[in-house]
Amino acid sequence: MIFVNFSAEELGVLGSSWFVNHPPVPLERIVAMINFDMVGRLRNDKLIVYGTATATELKGILDSANAAATGSAMFHISGGGDGYGPSDQSSFYAKDIPVLHFFTDLHEDYHRATDDADKINAGGEARVVDLALRVARSVADRPSRLTFVRIAPPARTAVSEEGKQTYLGTVPDMGASDTKGLRLTGVRPGSPADLGGLKAGDVIVELGGVAVKDLYSYSDALYAHKPGDVVKIVVLRGSERLELSVTLGRRGG
Repeated sequence: MIFVNFSAEELGVLGSSWFVNHPPVPLERIVAMINFDMVGRLRNDKLIVYGTATATELKGILDSANAAATGSAMFHISGGGDGYGPSDQSSFYAKDIPVLHFFTDLHEDYHRATDDADKINAGGEARVVDLALRVARSVADRPSRLTFVRIAPPARTAVSEEGKQTYLGTVPDMGASDTKGLRLTGVRPGSPADLGGLKAGDVIVELGGVAVKDLYSYSDALYAHKPGDVVKIVVLRGSERLELSVTLGRRGG
């Protein structure tokens, strides 16, 4: 077992990229990588685990590990199958290593000075680690290696430097993987999204005339604009379909 704290993830997974290019053991000896990125805010037993399709056996291993918990200790698990995404597991998946990314979803304090230690759900975090321990033991005790599965990366649209600065202020519900559109778990107070009338629970289905099907299409549609642009955003709010006008802001402004 190798335990690593990676630096410079926000700058483009630089630490994990360096690690896989200068590994302390041969890469072919690395059976799997388990990533913990934002696991301190467990709410309502909802846990997101990405990467379950990066090896044939991982989904079954995760489900068995979750079922081994007793009573209310079981999680409501959702997530995606591939090993891509803006976190350190992507560096390992690019080297044909199966990965899992444990994540307790975004929150309104994400990347803000208000993300204080007293808001950590320590008991919930311990439960996440306990589940991951059972997964790691199952992987380590297998008589054979996991069967790696290569999945094509999602197609992305090129983003200009100006587009990267565009800010809306939504907090996506990353666990709503079955939703057609982008469900919001919240909006940041005073943000363009808040001023434009978006609310927690809304499902964004269109932004600037472009259909929103998931987080990727949402990001592409948002970053195609620049700060100061006025865009139409179509949301589903319960049984209503609403069209809102929003003036986009500048990140950090």
